[in-house]
Amino acid sequence: MISKLQIKRILAAASSVWPKPVSRNVILLYHAVGDGPWAITNREFRAQMAWLRDEARIVTLEQALQGNEQPGLQVAVTFDDGYRCIYENAFPIQEELGIPGAVFLNSGLVGDQTRTPSDVSKGHYPGESFLLWHEVMALREAGWTLGSHGSEHLDLTVEPDAIVRSQLLGSKREIESRLSVPCDLFAYTWGRSTSHLRALVAEAGYRYAMAGYHAPVRANADPMGIPRINIAREYSLSDFKAIVRGDWDYLGWSQRAKDHRA
Repeated sequence: MISKLQIKRILAAASSVWPKPVSRNVILLYHAVGDGPWAITNREFRAQMAWLRDEARIVTLEQALQGNEQPGLQVAVTFDDGYRCIYENAFPIQEELGIPGAVFLNSGLVGDQTRTPSDVSKGHYPGESFLLWHEVMALREAGWTLGSHGSEHLDLTVEPDAIVRSQLLGSKREIESRLSVPCDLFAYTWGRSTSHLRALVAEAGYRYAMAGYHAPVRANADPMGIPRINIAREYSLSDFKAIVRGDWDYLGWSQRAKDHRA
């Protein structure tokens, strides 16, 4: 029986024949790198980053949000949740290859001295634990971008407004207080948003909010719904290359439709 992944690959091969635009600006979304059951292995992550270094212009998240006025492929690398493995595994690889990063923190789960273990029932990746604040500071000092993913990992599309505002404002203030930098970037949990939630995010003082669907960042992108392309453990290096090039962008149509129905 043919798998969902095989179907995706067949459709991607079919879409690869369509001409590509001269410029392409994409933001990639990762969660975990290492030995966790859902994490991308160090070996695979290094191979992906090395290919990007050789084939793309790698930029900071802030640069990607400004668009791509040059021909060719432009890529930014981001992480959600804020797991320990970002600092211990992804960060050294990116430092070695000269690749900047960004991480959106569940600020209430970041510890001072004691790590918070992940909880699958709350939508976390299994077998992970969260960063400590001194590690977050080290990322910031290395030039990484830090944004908010809420205080906790809640689906804000279904929470009452009072909780949504508390999550948005509490996380923003915590990050700004801890790091002494503005926090005006937000990432929706599971990439889910509604028009009402997007309005609350803007009201809380965020300039950009990251969604989760296959598409490049275009000049006319909604600042409260910036697309990011999720990179999953199951993808081969060939899949990764095709995804970054745009052969899998057909997935964005159904992903956006689900978001709009919500």
